[in-house]
This record gives sequence, C-alpha cells and structure tokens, in this order.
Amino acid sequence: MTLPTSYRLKQANSYGPLRRAARVLASLVRQVGQSLRREPQSDAALARRAEGGYTLTEIMIALAIVSMMLGGAAVYAFGQFEKARKKETVNMMRKIKDGVLQWRMDATGGEQCPSGLNELVTAKVFNKEPKDGWGRQFVFKCPGEHDTDGVDLISFGKDGKEGTADDIKSWEDEK
Repeated sequence: MTLPTSYRLKQANSYGPLRRAARVLASLVRQVGQSLRREPQSDAALARRAEGGYTLTEIMIALAIVSMMLGGAAVYAFGQFEKARKKETVNMMRKIKDGVLQWRMDATGGEQCPSGLNELVTAKVFNKEPKDGWGRQFVFKCPGEHDTDGVDLISFGKDGKEGTADDIKSWEDEK
C-alpha cells in the first residue's frame, strides 16, 4: 500500500481532519522546542506566575458546585415541563369541546354528535387530529356519560395507561 501524495491529500475530503491534526502536532513540537531553548526564569518570576493560576483541586470544586446547581435547575425545569404538558392537555380538551359544539351547530343544528375527532378534521374544524400533551390520542365519547350535553374526553397522562392516577378527564376539576 502506498501513501497518498500531497496532491491527492488536497483532493480527498476525508483527509482534511488528518491534515489539521498534523498541523497542530507540528505547531506543538515547535512550541516545545522553543520553550526548551529559553533561558531559565528567576525565582521571583516563577513565584509570580504560580500565584496567578488555579490548582486542579480548585477547578474540580468549581465544577462540582456548577454541576450541583445545574442538577437542581434541571429537576425544577422537568417538573415545570410536566405541569406544562398537563395544562396543554386541559387546554386542548377545552378546544375540542368548543370544536364539537361548533360542529354540532354547523352540521346538524345541535342534534347529533360527531363519531370521532377525525370527523372534526374532515369538517375543517381542526387542521389535524388533536393530541394530548404527550402526543397521544384522546378517548372520545359523544354524547358523554358525565357531560350528557357535550363530550367526555380522557387523556391517559404521562404513563399512557388507563385507570391510573395521572389520567386527565374533561369532567373533573383541574388538579
């Protein structure tokens, strides 16, 4: 196997990182050579230089403090994110109820219910089928068992399982 010539290296895109690494390595070798040729510094100059830097321990302590602060902020942010998903789901339920009312008035004069959310999409009440805050479909019942004049909507919440504590129901008060 032969190594590519410098002309081929310039033409091949895959050798770009290799060329950059070679340039950096050559630069480091030059810097080390220059520092070895320098005159030794006096004790006072070395003492001044040592006082200006940070020790590894100081850097590690600073990183630990910053990590703890970011960890606390992340826990708070994820809690707020879940609250926002629940609020988004409740707001979408309200929009669906309004959309069903609009569909009933436009299509049947308030007599019938749509068979599902996809019927609201085909009637152009919604652009796309509404989803809950976790991207799942709502359970839709019209007329509802709890809201006999309207619609019952259920979102299975974060876990996506029916009958758990995180279910969001349109007929219950906000949690």
